[in-house]
Amino acid sequence: MIEDIGTNGTSPSKTSPDFNRTNQACGSTVSFHSIQYKVQMRSGFFCKAKPNPKEVLTDLNGIMRPGLNAILGPTGSGKSSFLDILAGRKDPLGLLGEVLIDEAPQPPNFKCLSGYVVQEDVVMGTLTVRQNLSFSAALRLPASVPQREKEARVDHLLRELCLTKVADAKVGSQLTRGISGGERKRTSIGMELIIDPAVLFLDEPTTGLDASTANSVLLLLKSNMLVFILQCVFTVCTQDGQSWSNYNHVHPPAALLHLPAV
Repeated sequence: MIEDIGTNGTSPSKTSPDFNRTNQACGSTVSFHSIQYKVQMRSGFFCKAKPNPKEVLTDLNGIMRPGLNAILGPTGSGKSSFLDILAGRKDPLGLLGEVLIDEAPQPPNFKCLSGYVVQEDVVMGTLTVRQNLSFSAALRLPASVPQREKEARVDHLLRELCLTKVADAKVGSQLTRGISGGERKRTSIGMELIIDPAVLFLDEPTTGLDASTANSVLLLLKSNMLVFILQCVFTVCTQDGQSWSNYNHVHPPAALLHLPAV
């Protein structure tokens, strides 16, 4: 849960043939302290443009405990920037404050140990769903993991993400027909879950999806939070009076951090 909101890591991938999660650590706790972030903007005519720093995030403090944690705010409020900071993916230029993982500084390889689902799905349209997951497993799982175990993990993900029926269908692209938007999003999530991360970051996972598909994605995050991980941080864009009440069906309820418009 997010606590003490201001004004404005994990161990290596664990594998077992039967995917028994009972002995797995229950996710990581992410805390952030005095986070401030500025970007350099330029104002004026091209020849006489002067740097004009713009404050994106101001004095953010809090803690995200294992579970669902949502960052809400309108477009331009700094949600994605804050998510990148938590995930250790932001250029330190203009960044102040610190992010701790289980009360310790982020390890240098935290980006490799955590999962991050970008807003625009990064999947290969010419490959099938199974091939995309297998490709991610081949790249991100240690070489010491046997091929048979990698294949077992892919099969497990296909079942848990309800992708079995489209496992051998091509994802598709703008030019070729493929799987649905919800199935494409689940494939992207599966490509990150393949490493069994203790923390999973998602940048606006419901953007571009209809209400029904967005609902299924949120329910998927809730259910698989218990199967794969116990720490899930994601952003949601709230526009035109939209509020978290639209997602009250998520149980257990997510802890919320709302960022105002900049």
